[in-house]
Amino acid sequence: MQRTPEPPTFRPSQEASEYHAMDHSEVNRKFVDDLLTGPVGPRVIDLGCGPAAIPIELCQRVSSVEMIAIDAEVEMLEIAKREIDAAGLLDRIALHHADACQMQVYENEMTDTVISNSLLHHLEHPEQGLATALRLIKKGGRLFVRDLARPATDTDVENLVALYCGEESENAQQLFRQSLHAALTLEEIRSIAGGLGIHAGDVQMTSDRHWTIDWSGKD
Repeated sequence: MQRTPEPPTFRPSQEASEYHAMDHSEVNRKFVDDLLTGPVGPRVIDLGCGPAAIPIELCQRVSSVEMIAIDAEVEMLEIAKREIDAAGLLDRIALHHADACQMQVYENEMTDTVISNSLLHHLEHPEQGLATALRLIKKGGRLFVRDLARPATDTDVENLVALYCGEESENAQQLFRQSLHAALTLEEIRSIAGGLGIHAGDVQMTSDRHWTIDWSGKD
């Protein structure tokens, strides 16, 4: 099945609201659990932070972490600000509006850790987003990126939608369906990562629908 970039199905405000209403708590918790199996921070950048659920959980679990949470959608950042404020973390999580593929004003090697969850499949040129992430990391720092893996067939897509999104709204199911169609396969992300100096062994399938890059600048 060929990759199909996500069409602009919903208004940004509607898409942000639909995404925020979906239950990602288990996926977000697993992301932070797996991230914390290695060194993190103290300075962390999250590319494509969405409603900031992962930055909030990470800061709640690691008191030394300070974050810059970046998203290209103003509507998503508005939701994120409310969530961060409610969590009492405005002093530790700074929100920035930026496109992950156009961040030239951000300095090289400015952070210890870059994380990203389910951003690359949204990008027309995911290799640019991954290159940005690597550029921002200090020598010896860590990159932790997780995203959806594109299934082999339409039937596989529909099975995953039913399994993981069957209780959500029809709009939410459509968002998930489009994301699966826009996702990269393990082979595709390994090829992109390899071109940027990341070993294939640092890119692994970590669930029935996710691959993960866990790379250190020491590798």
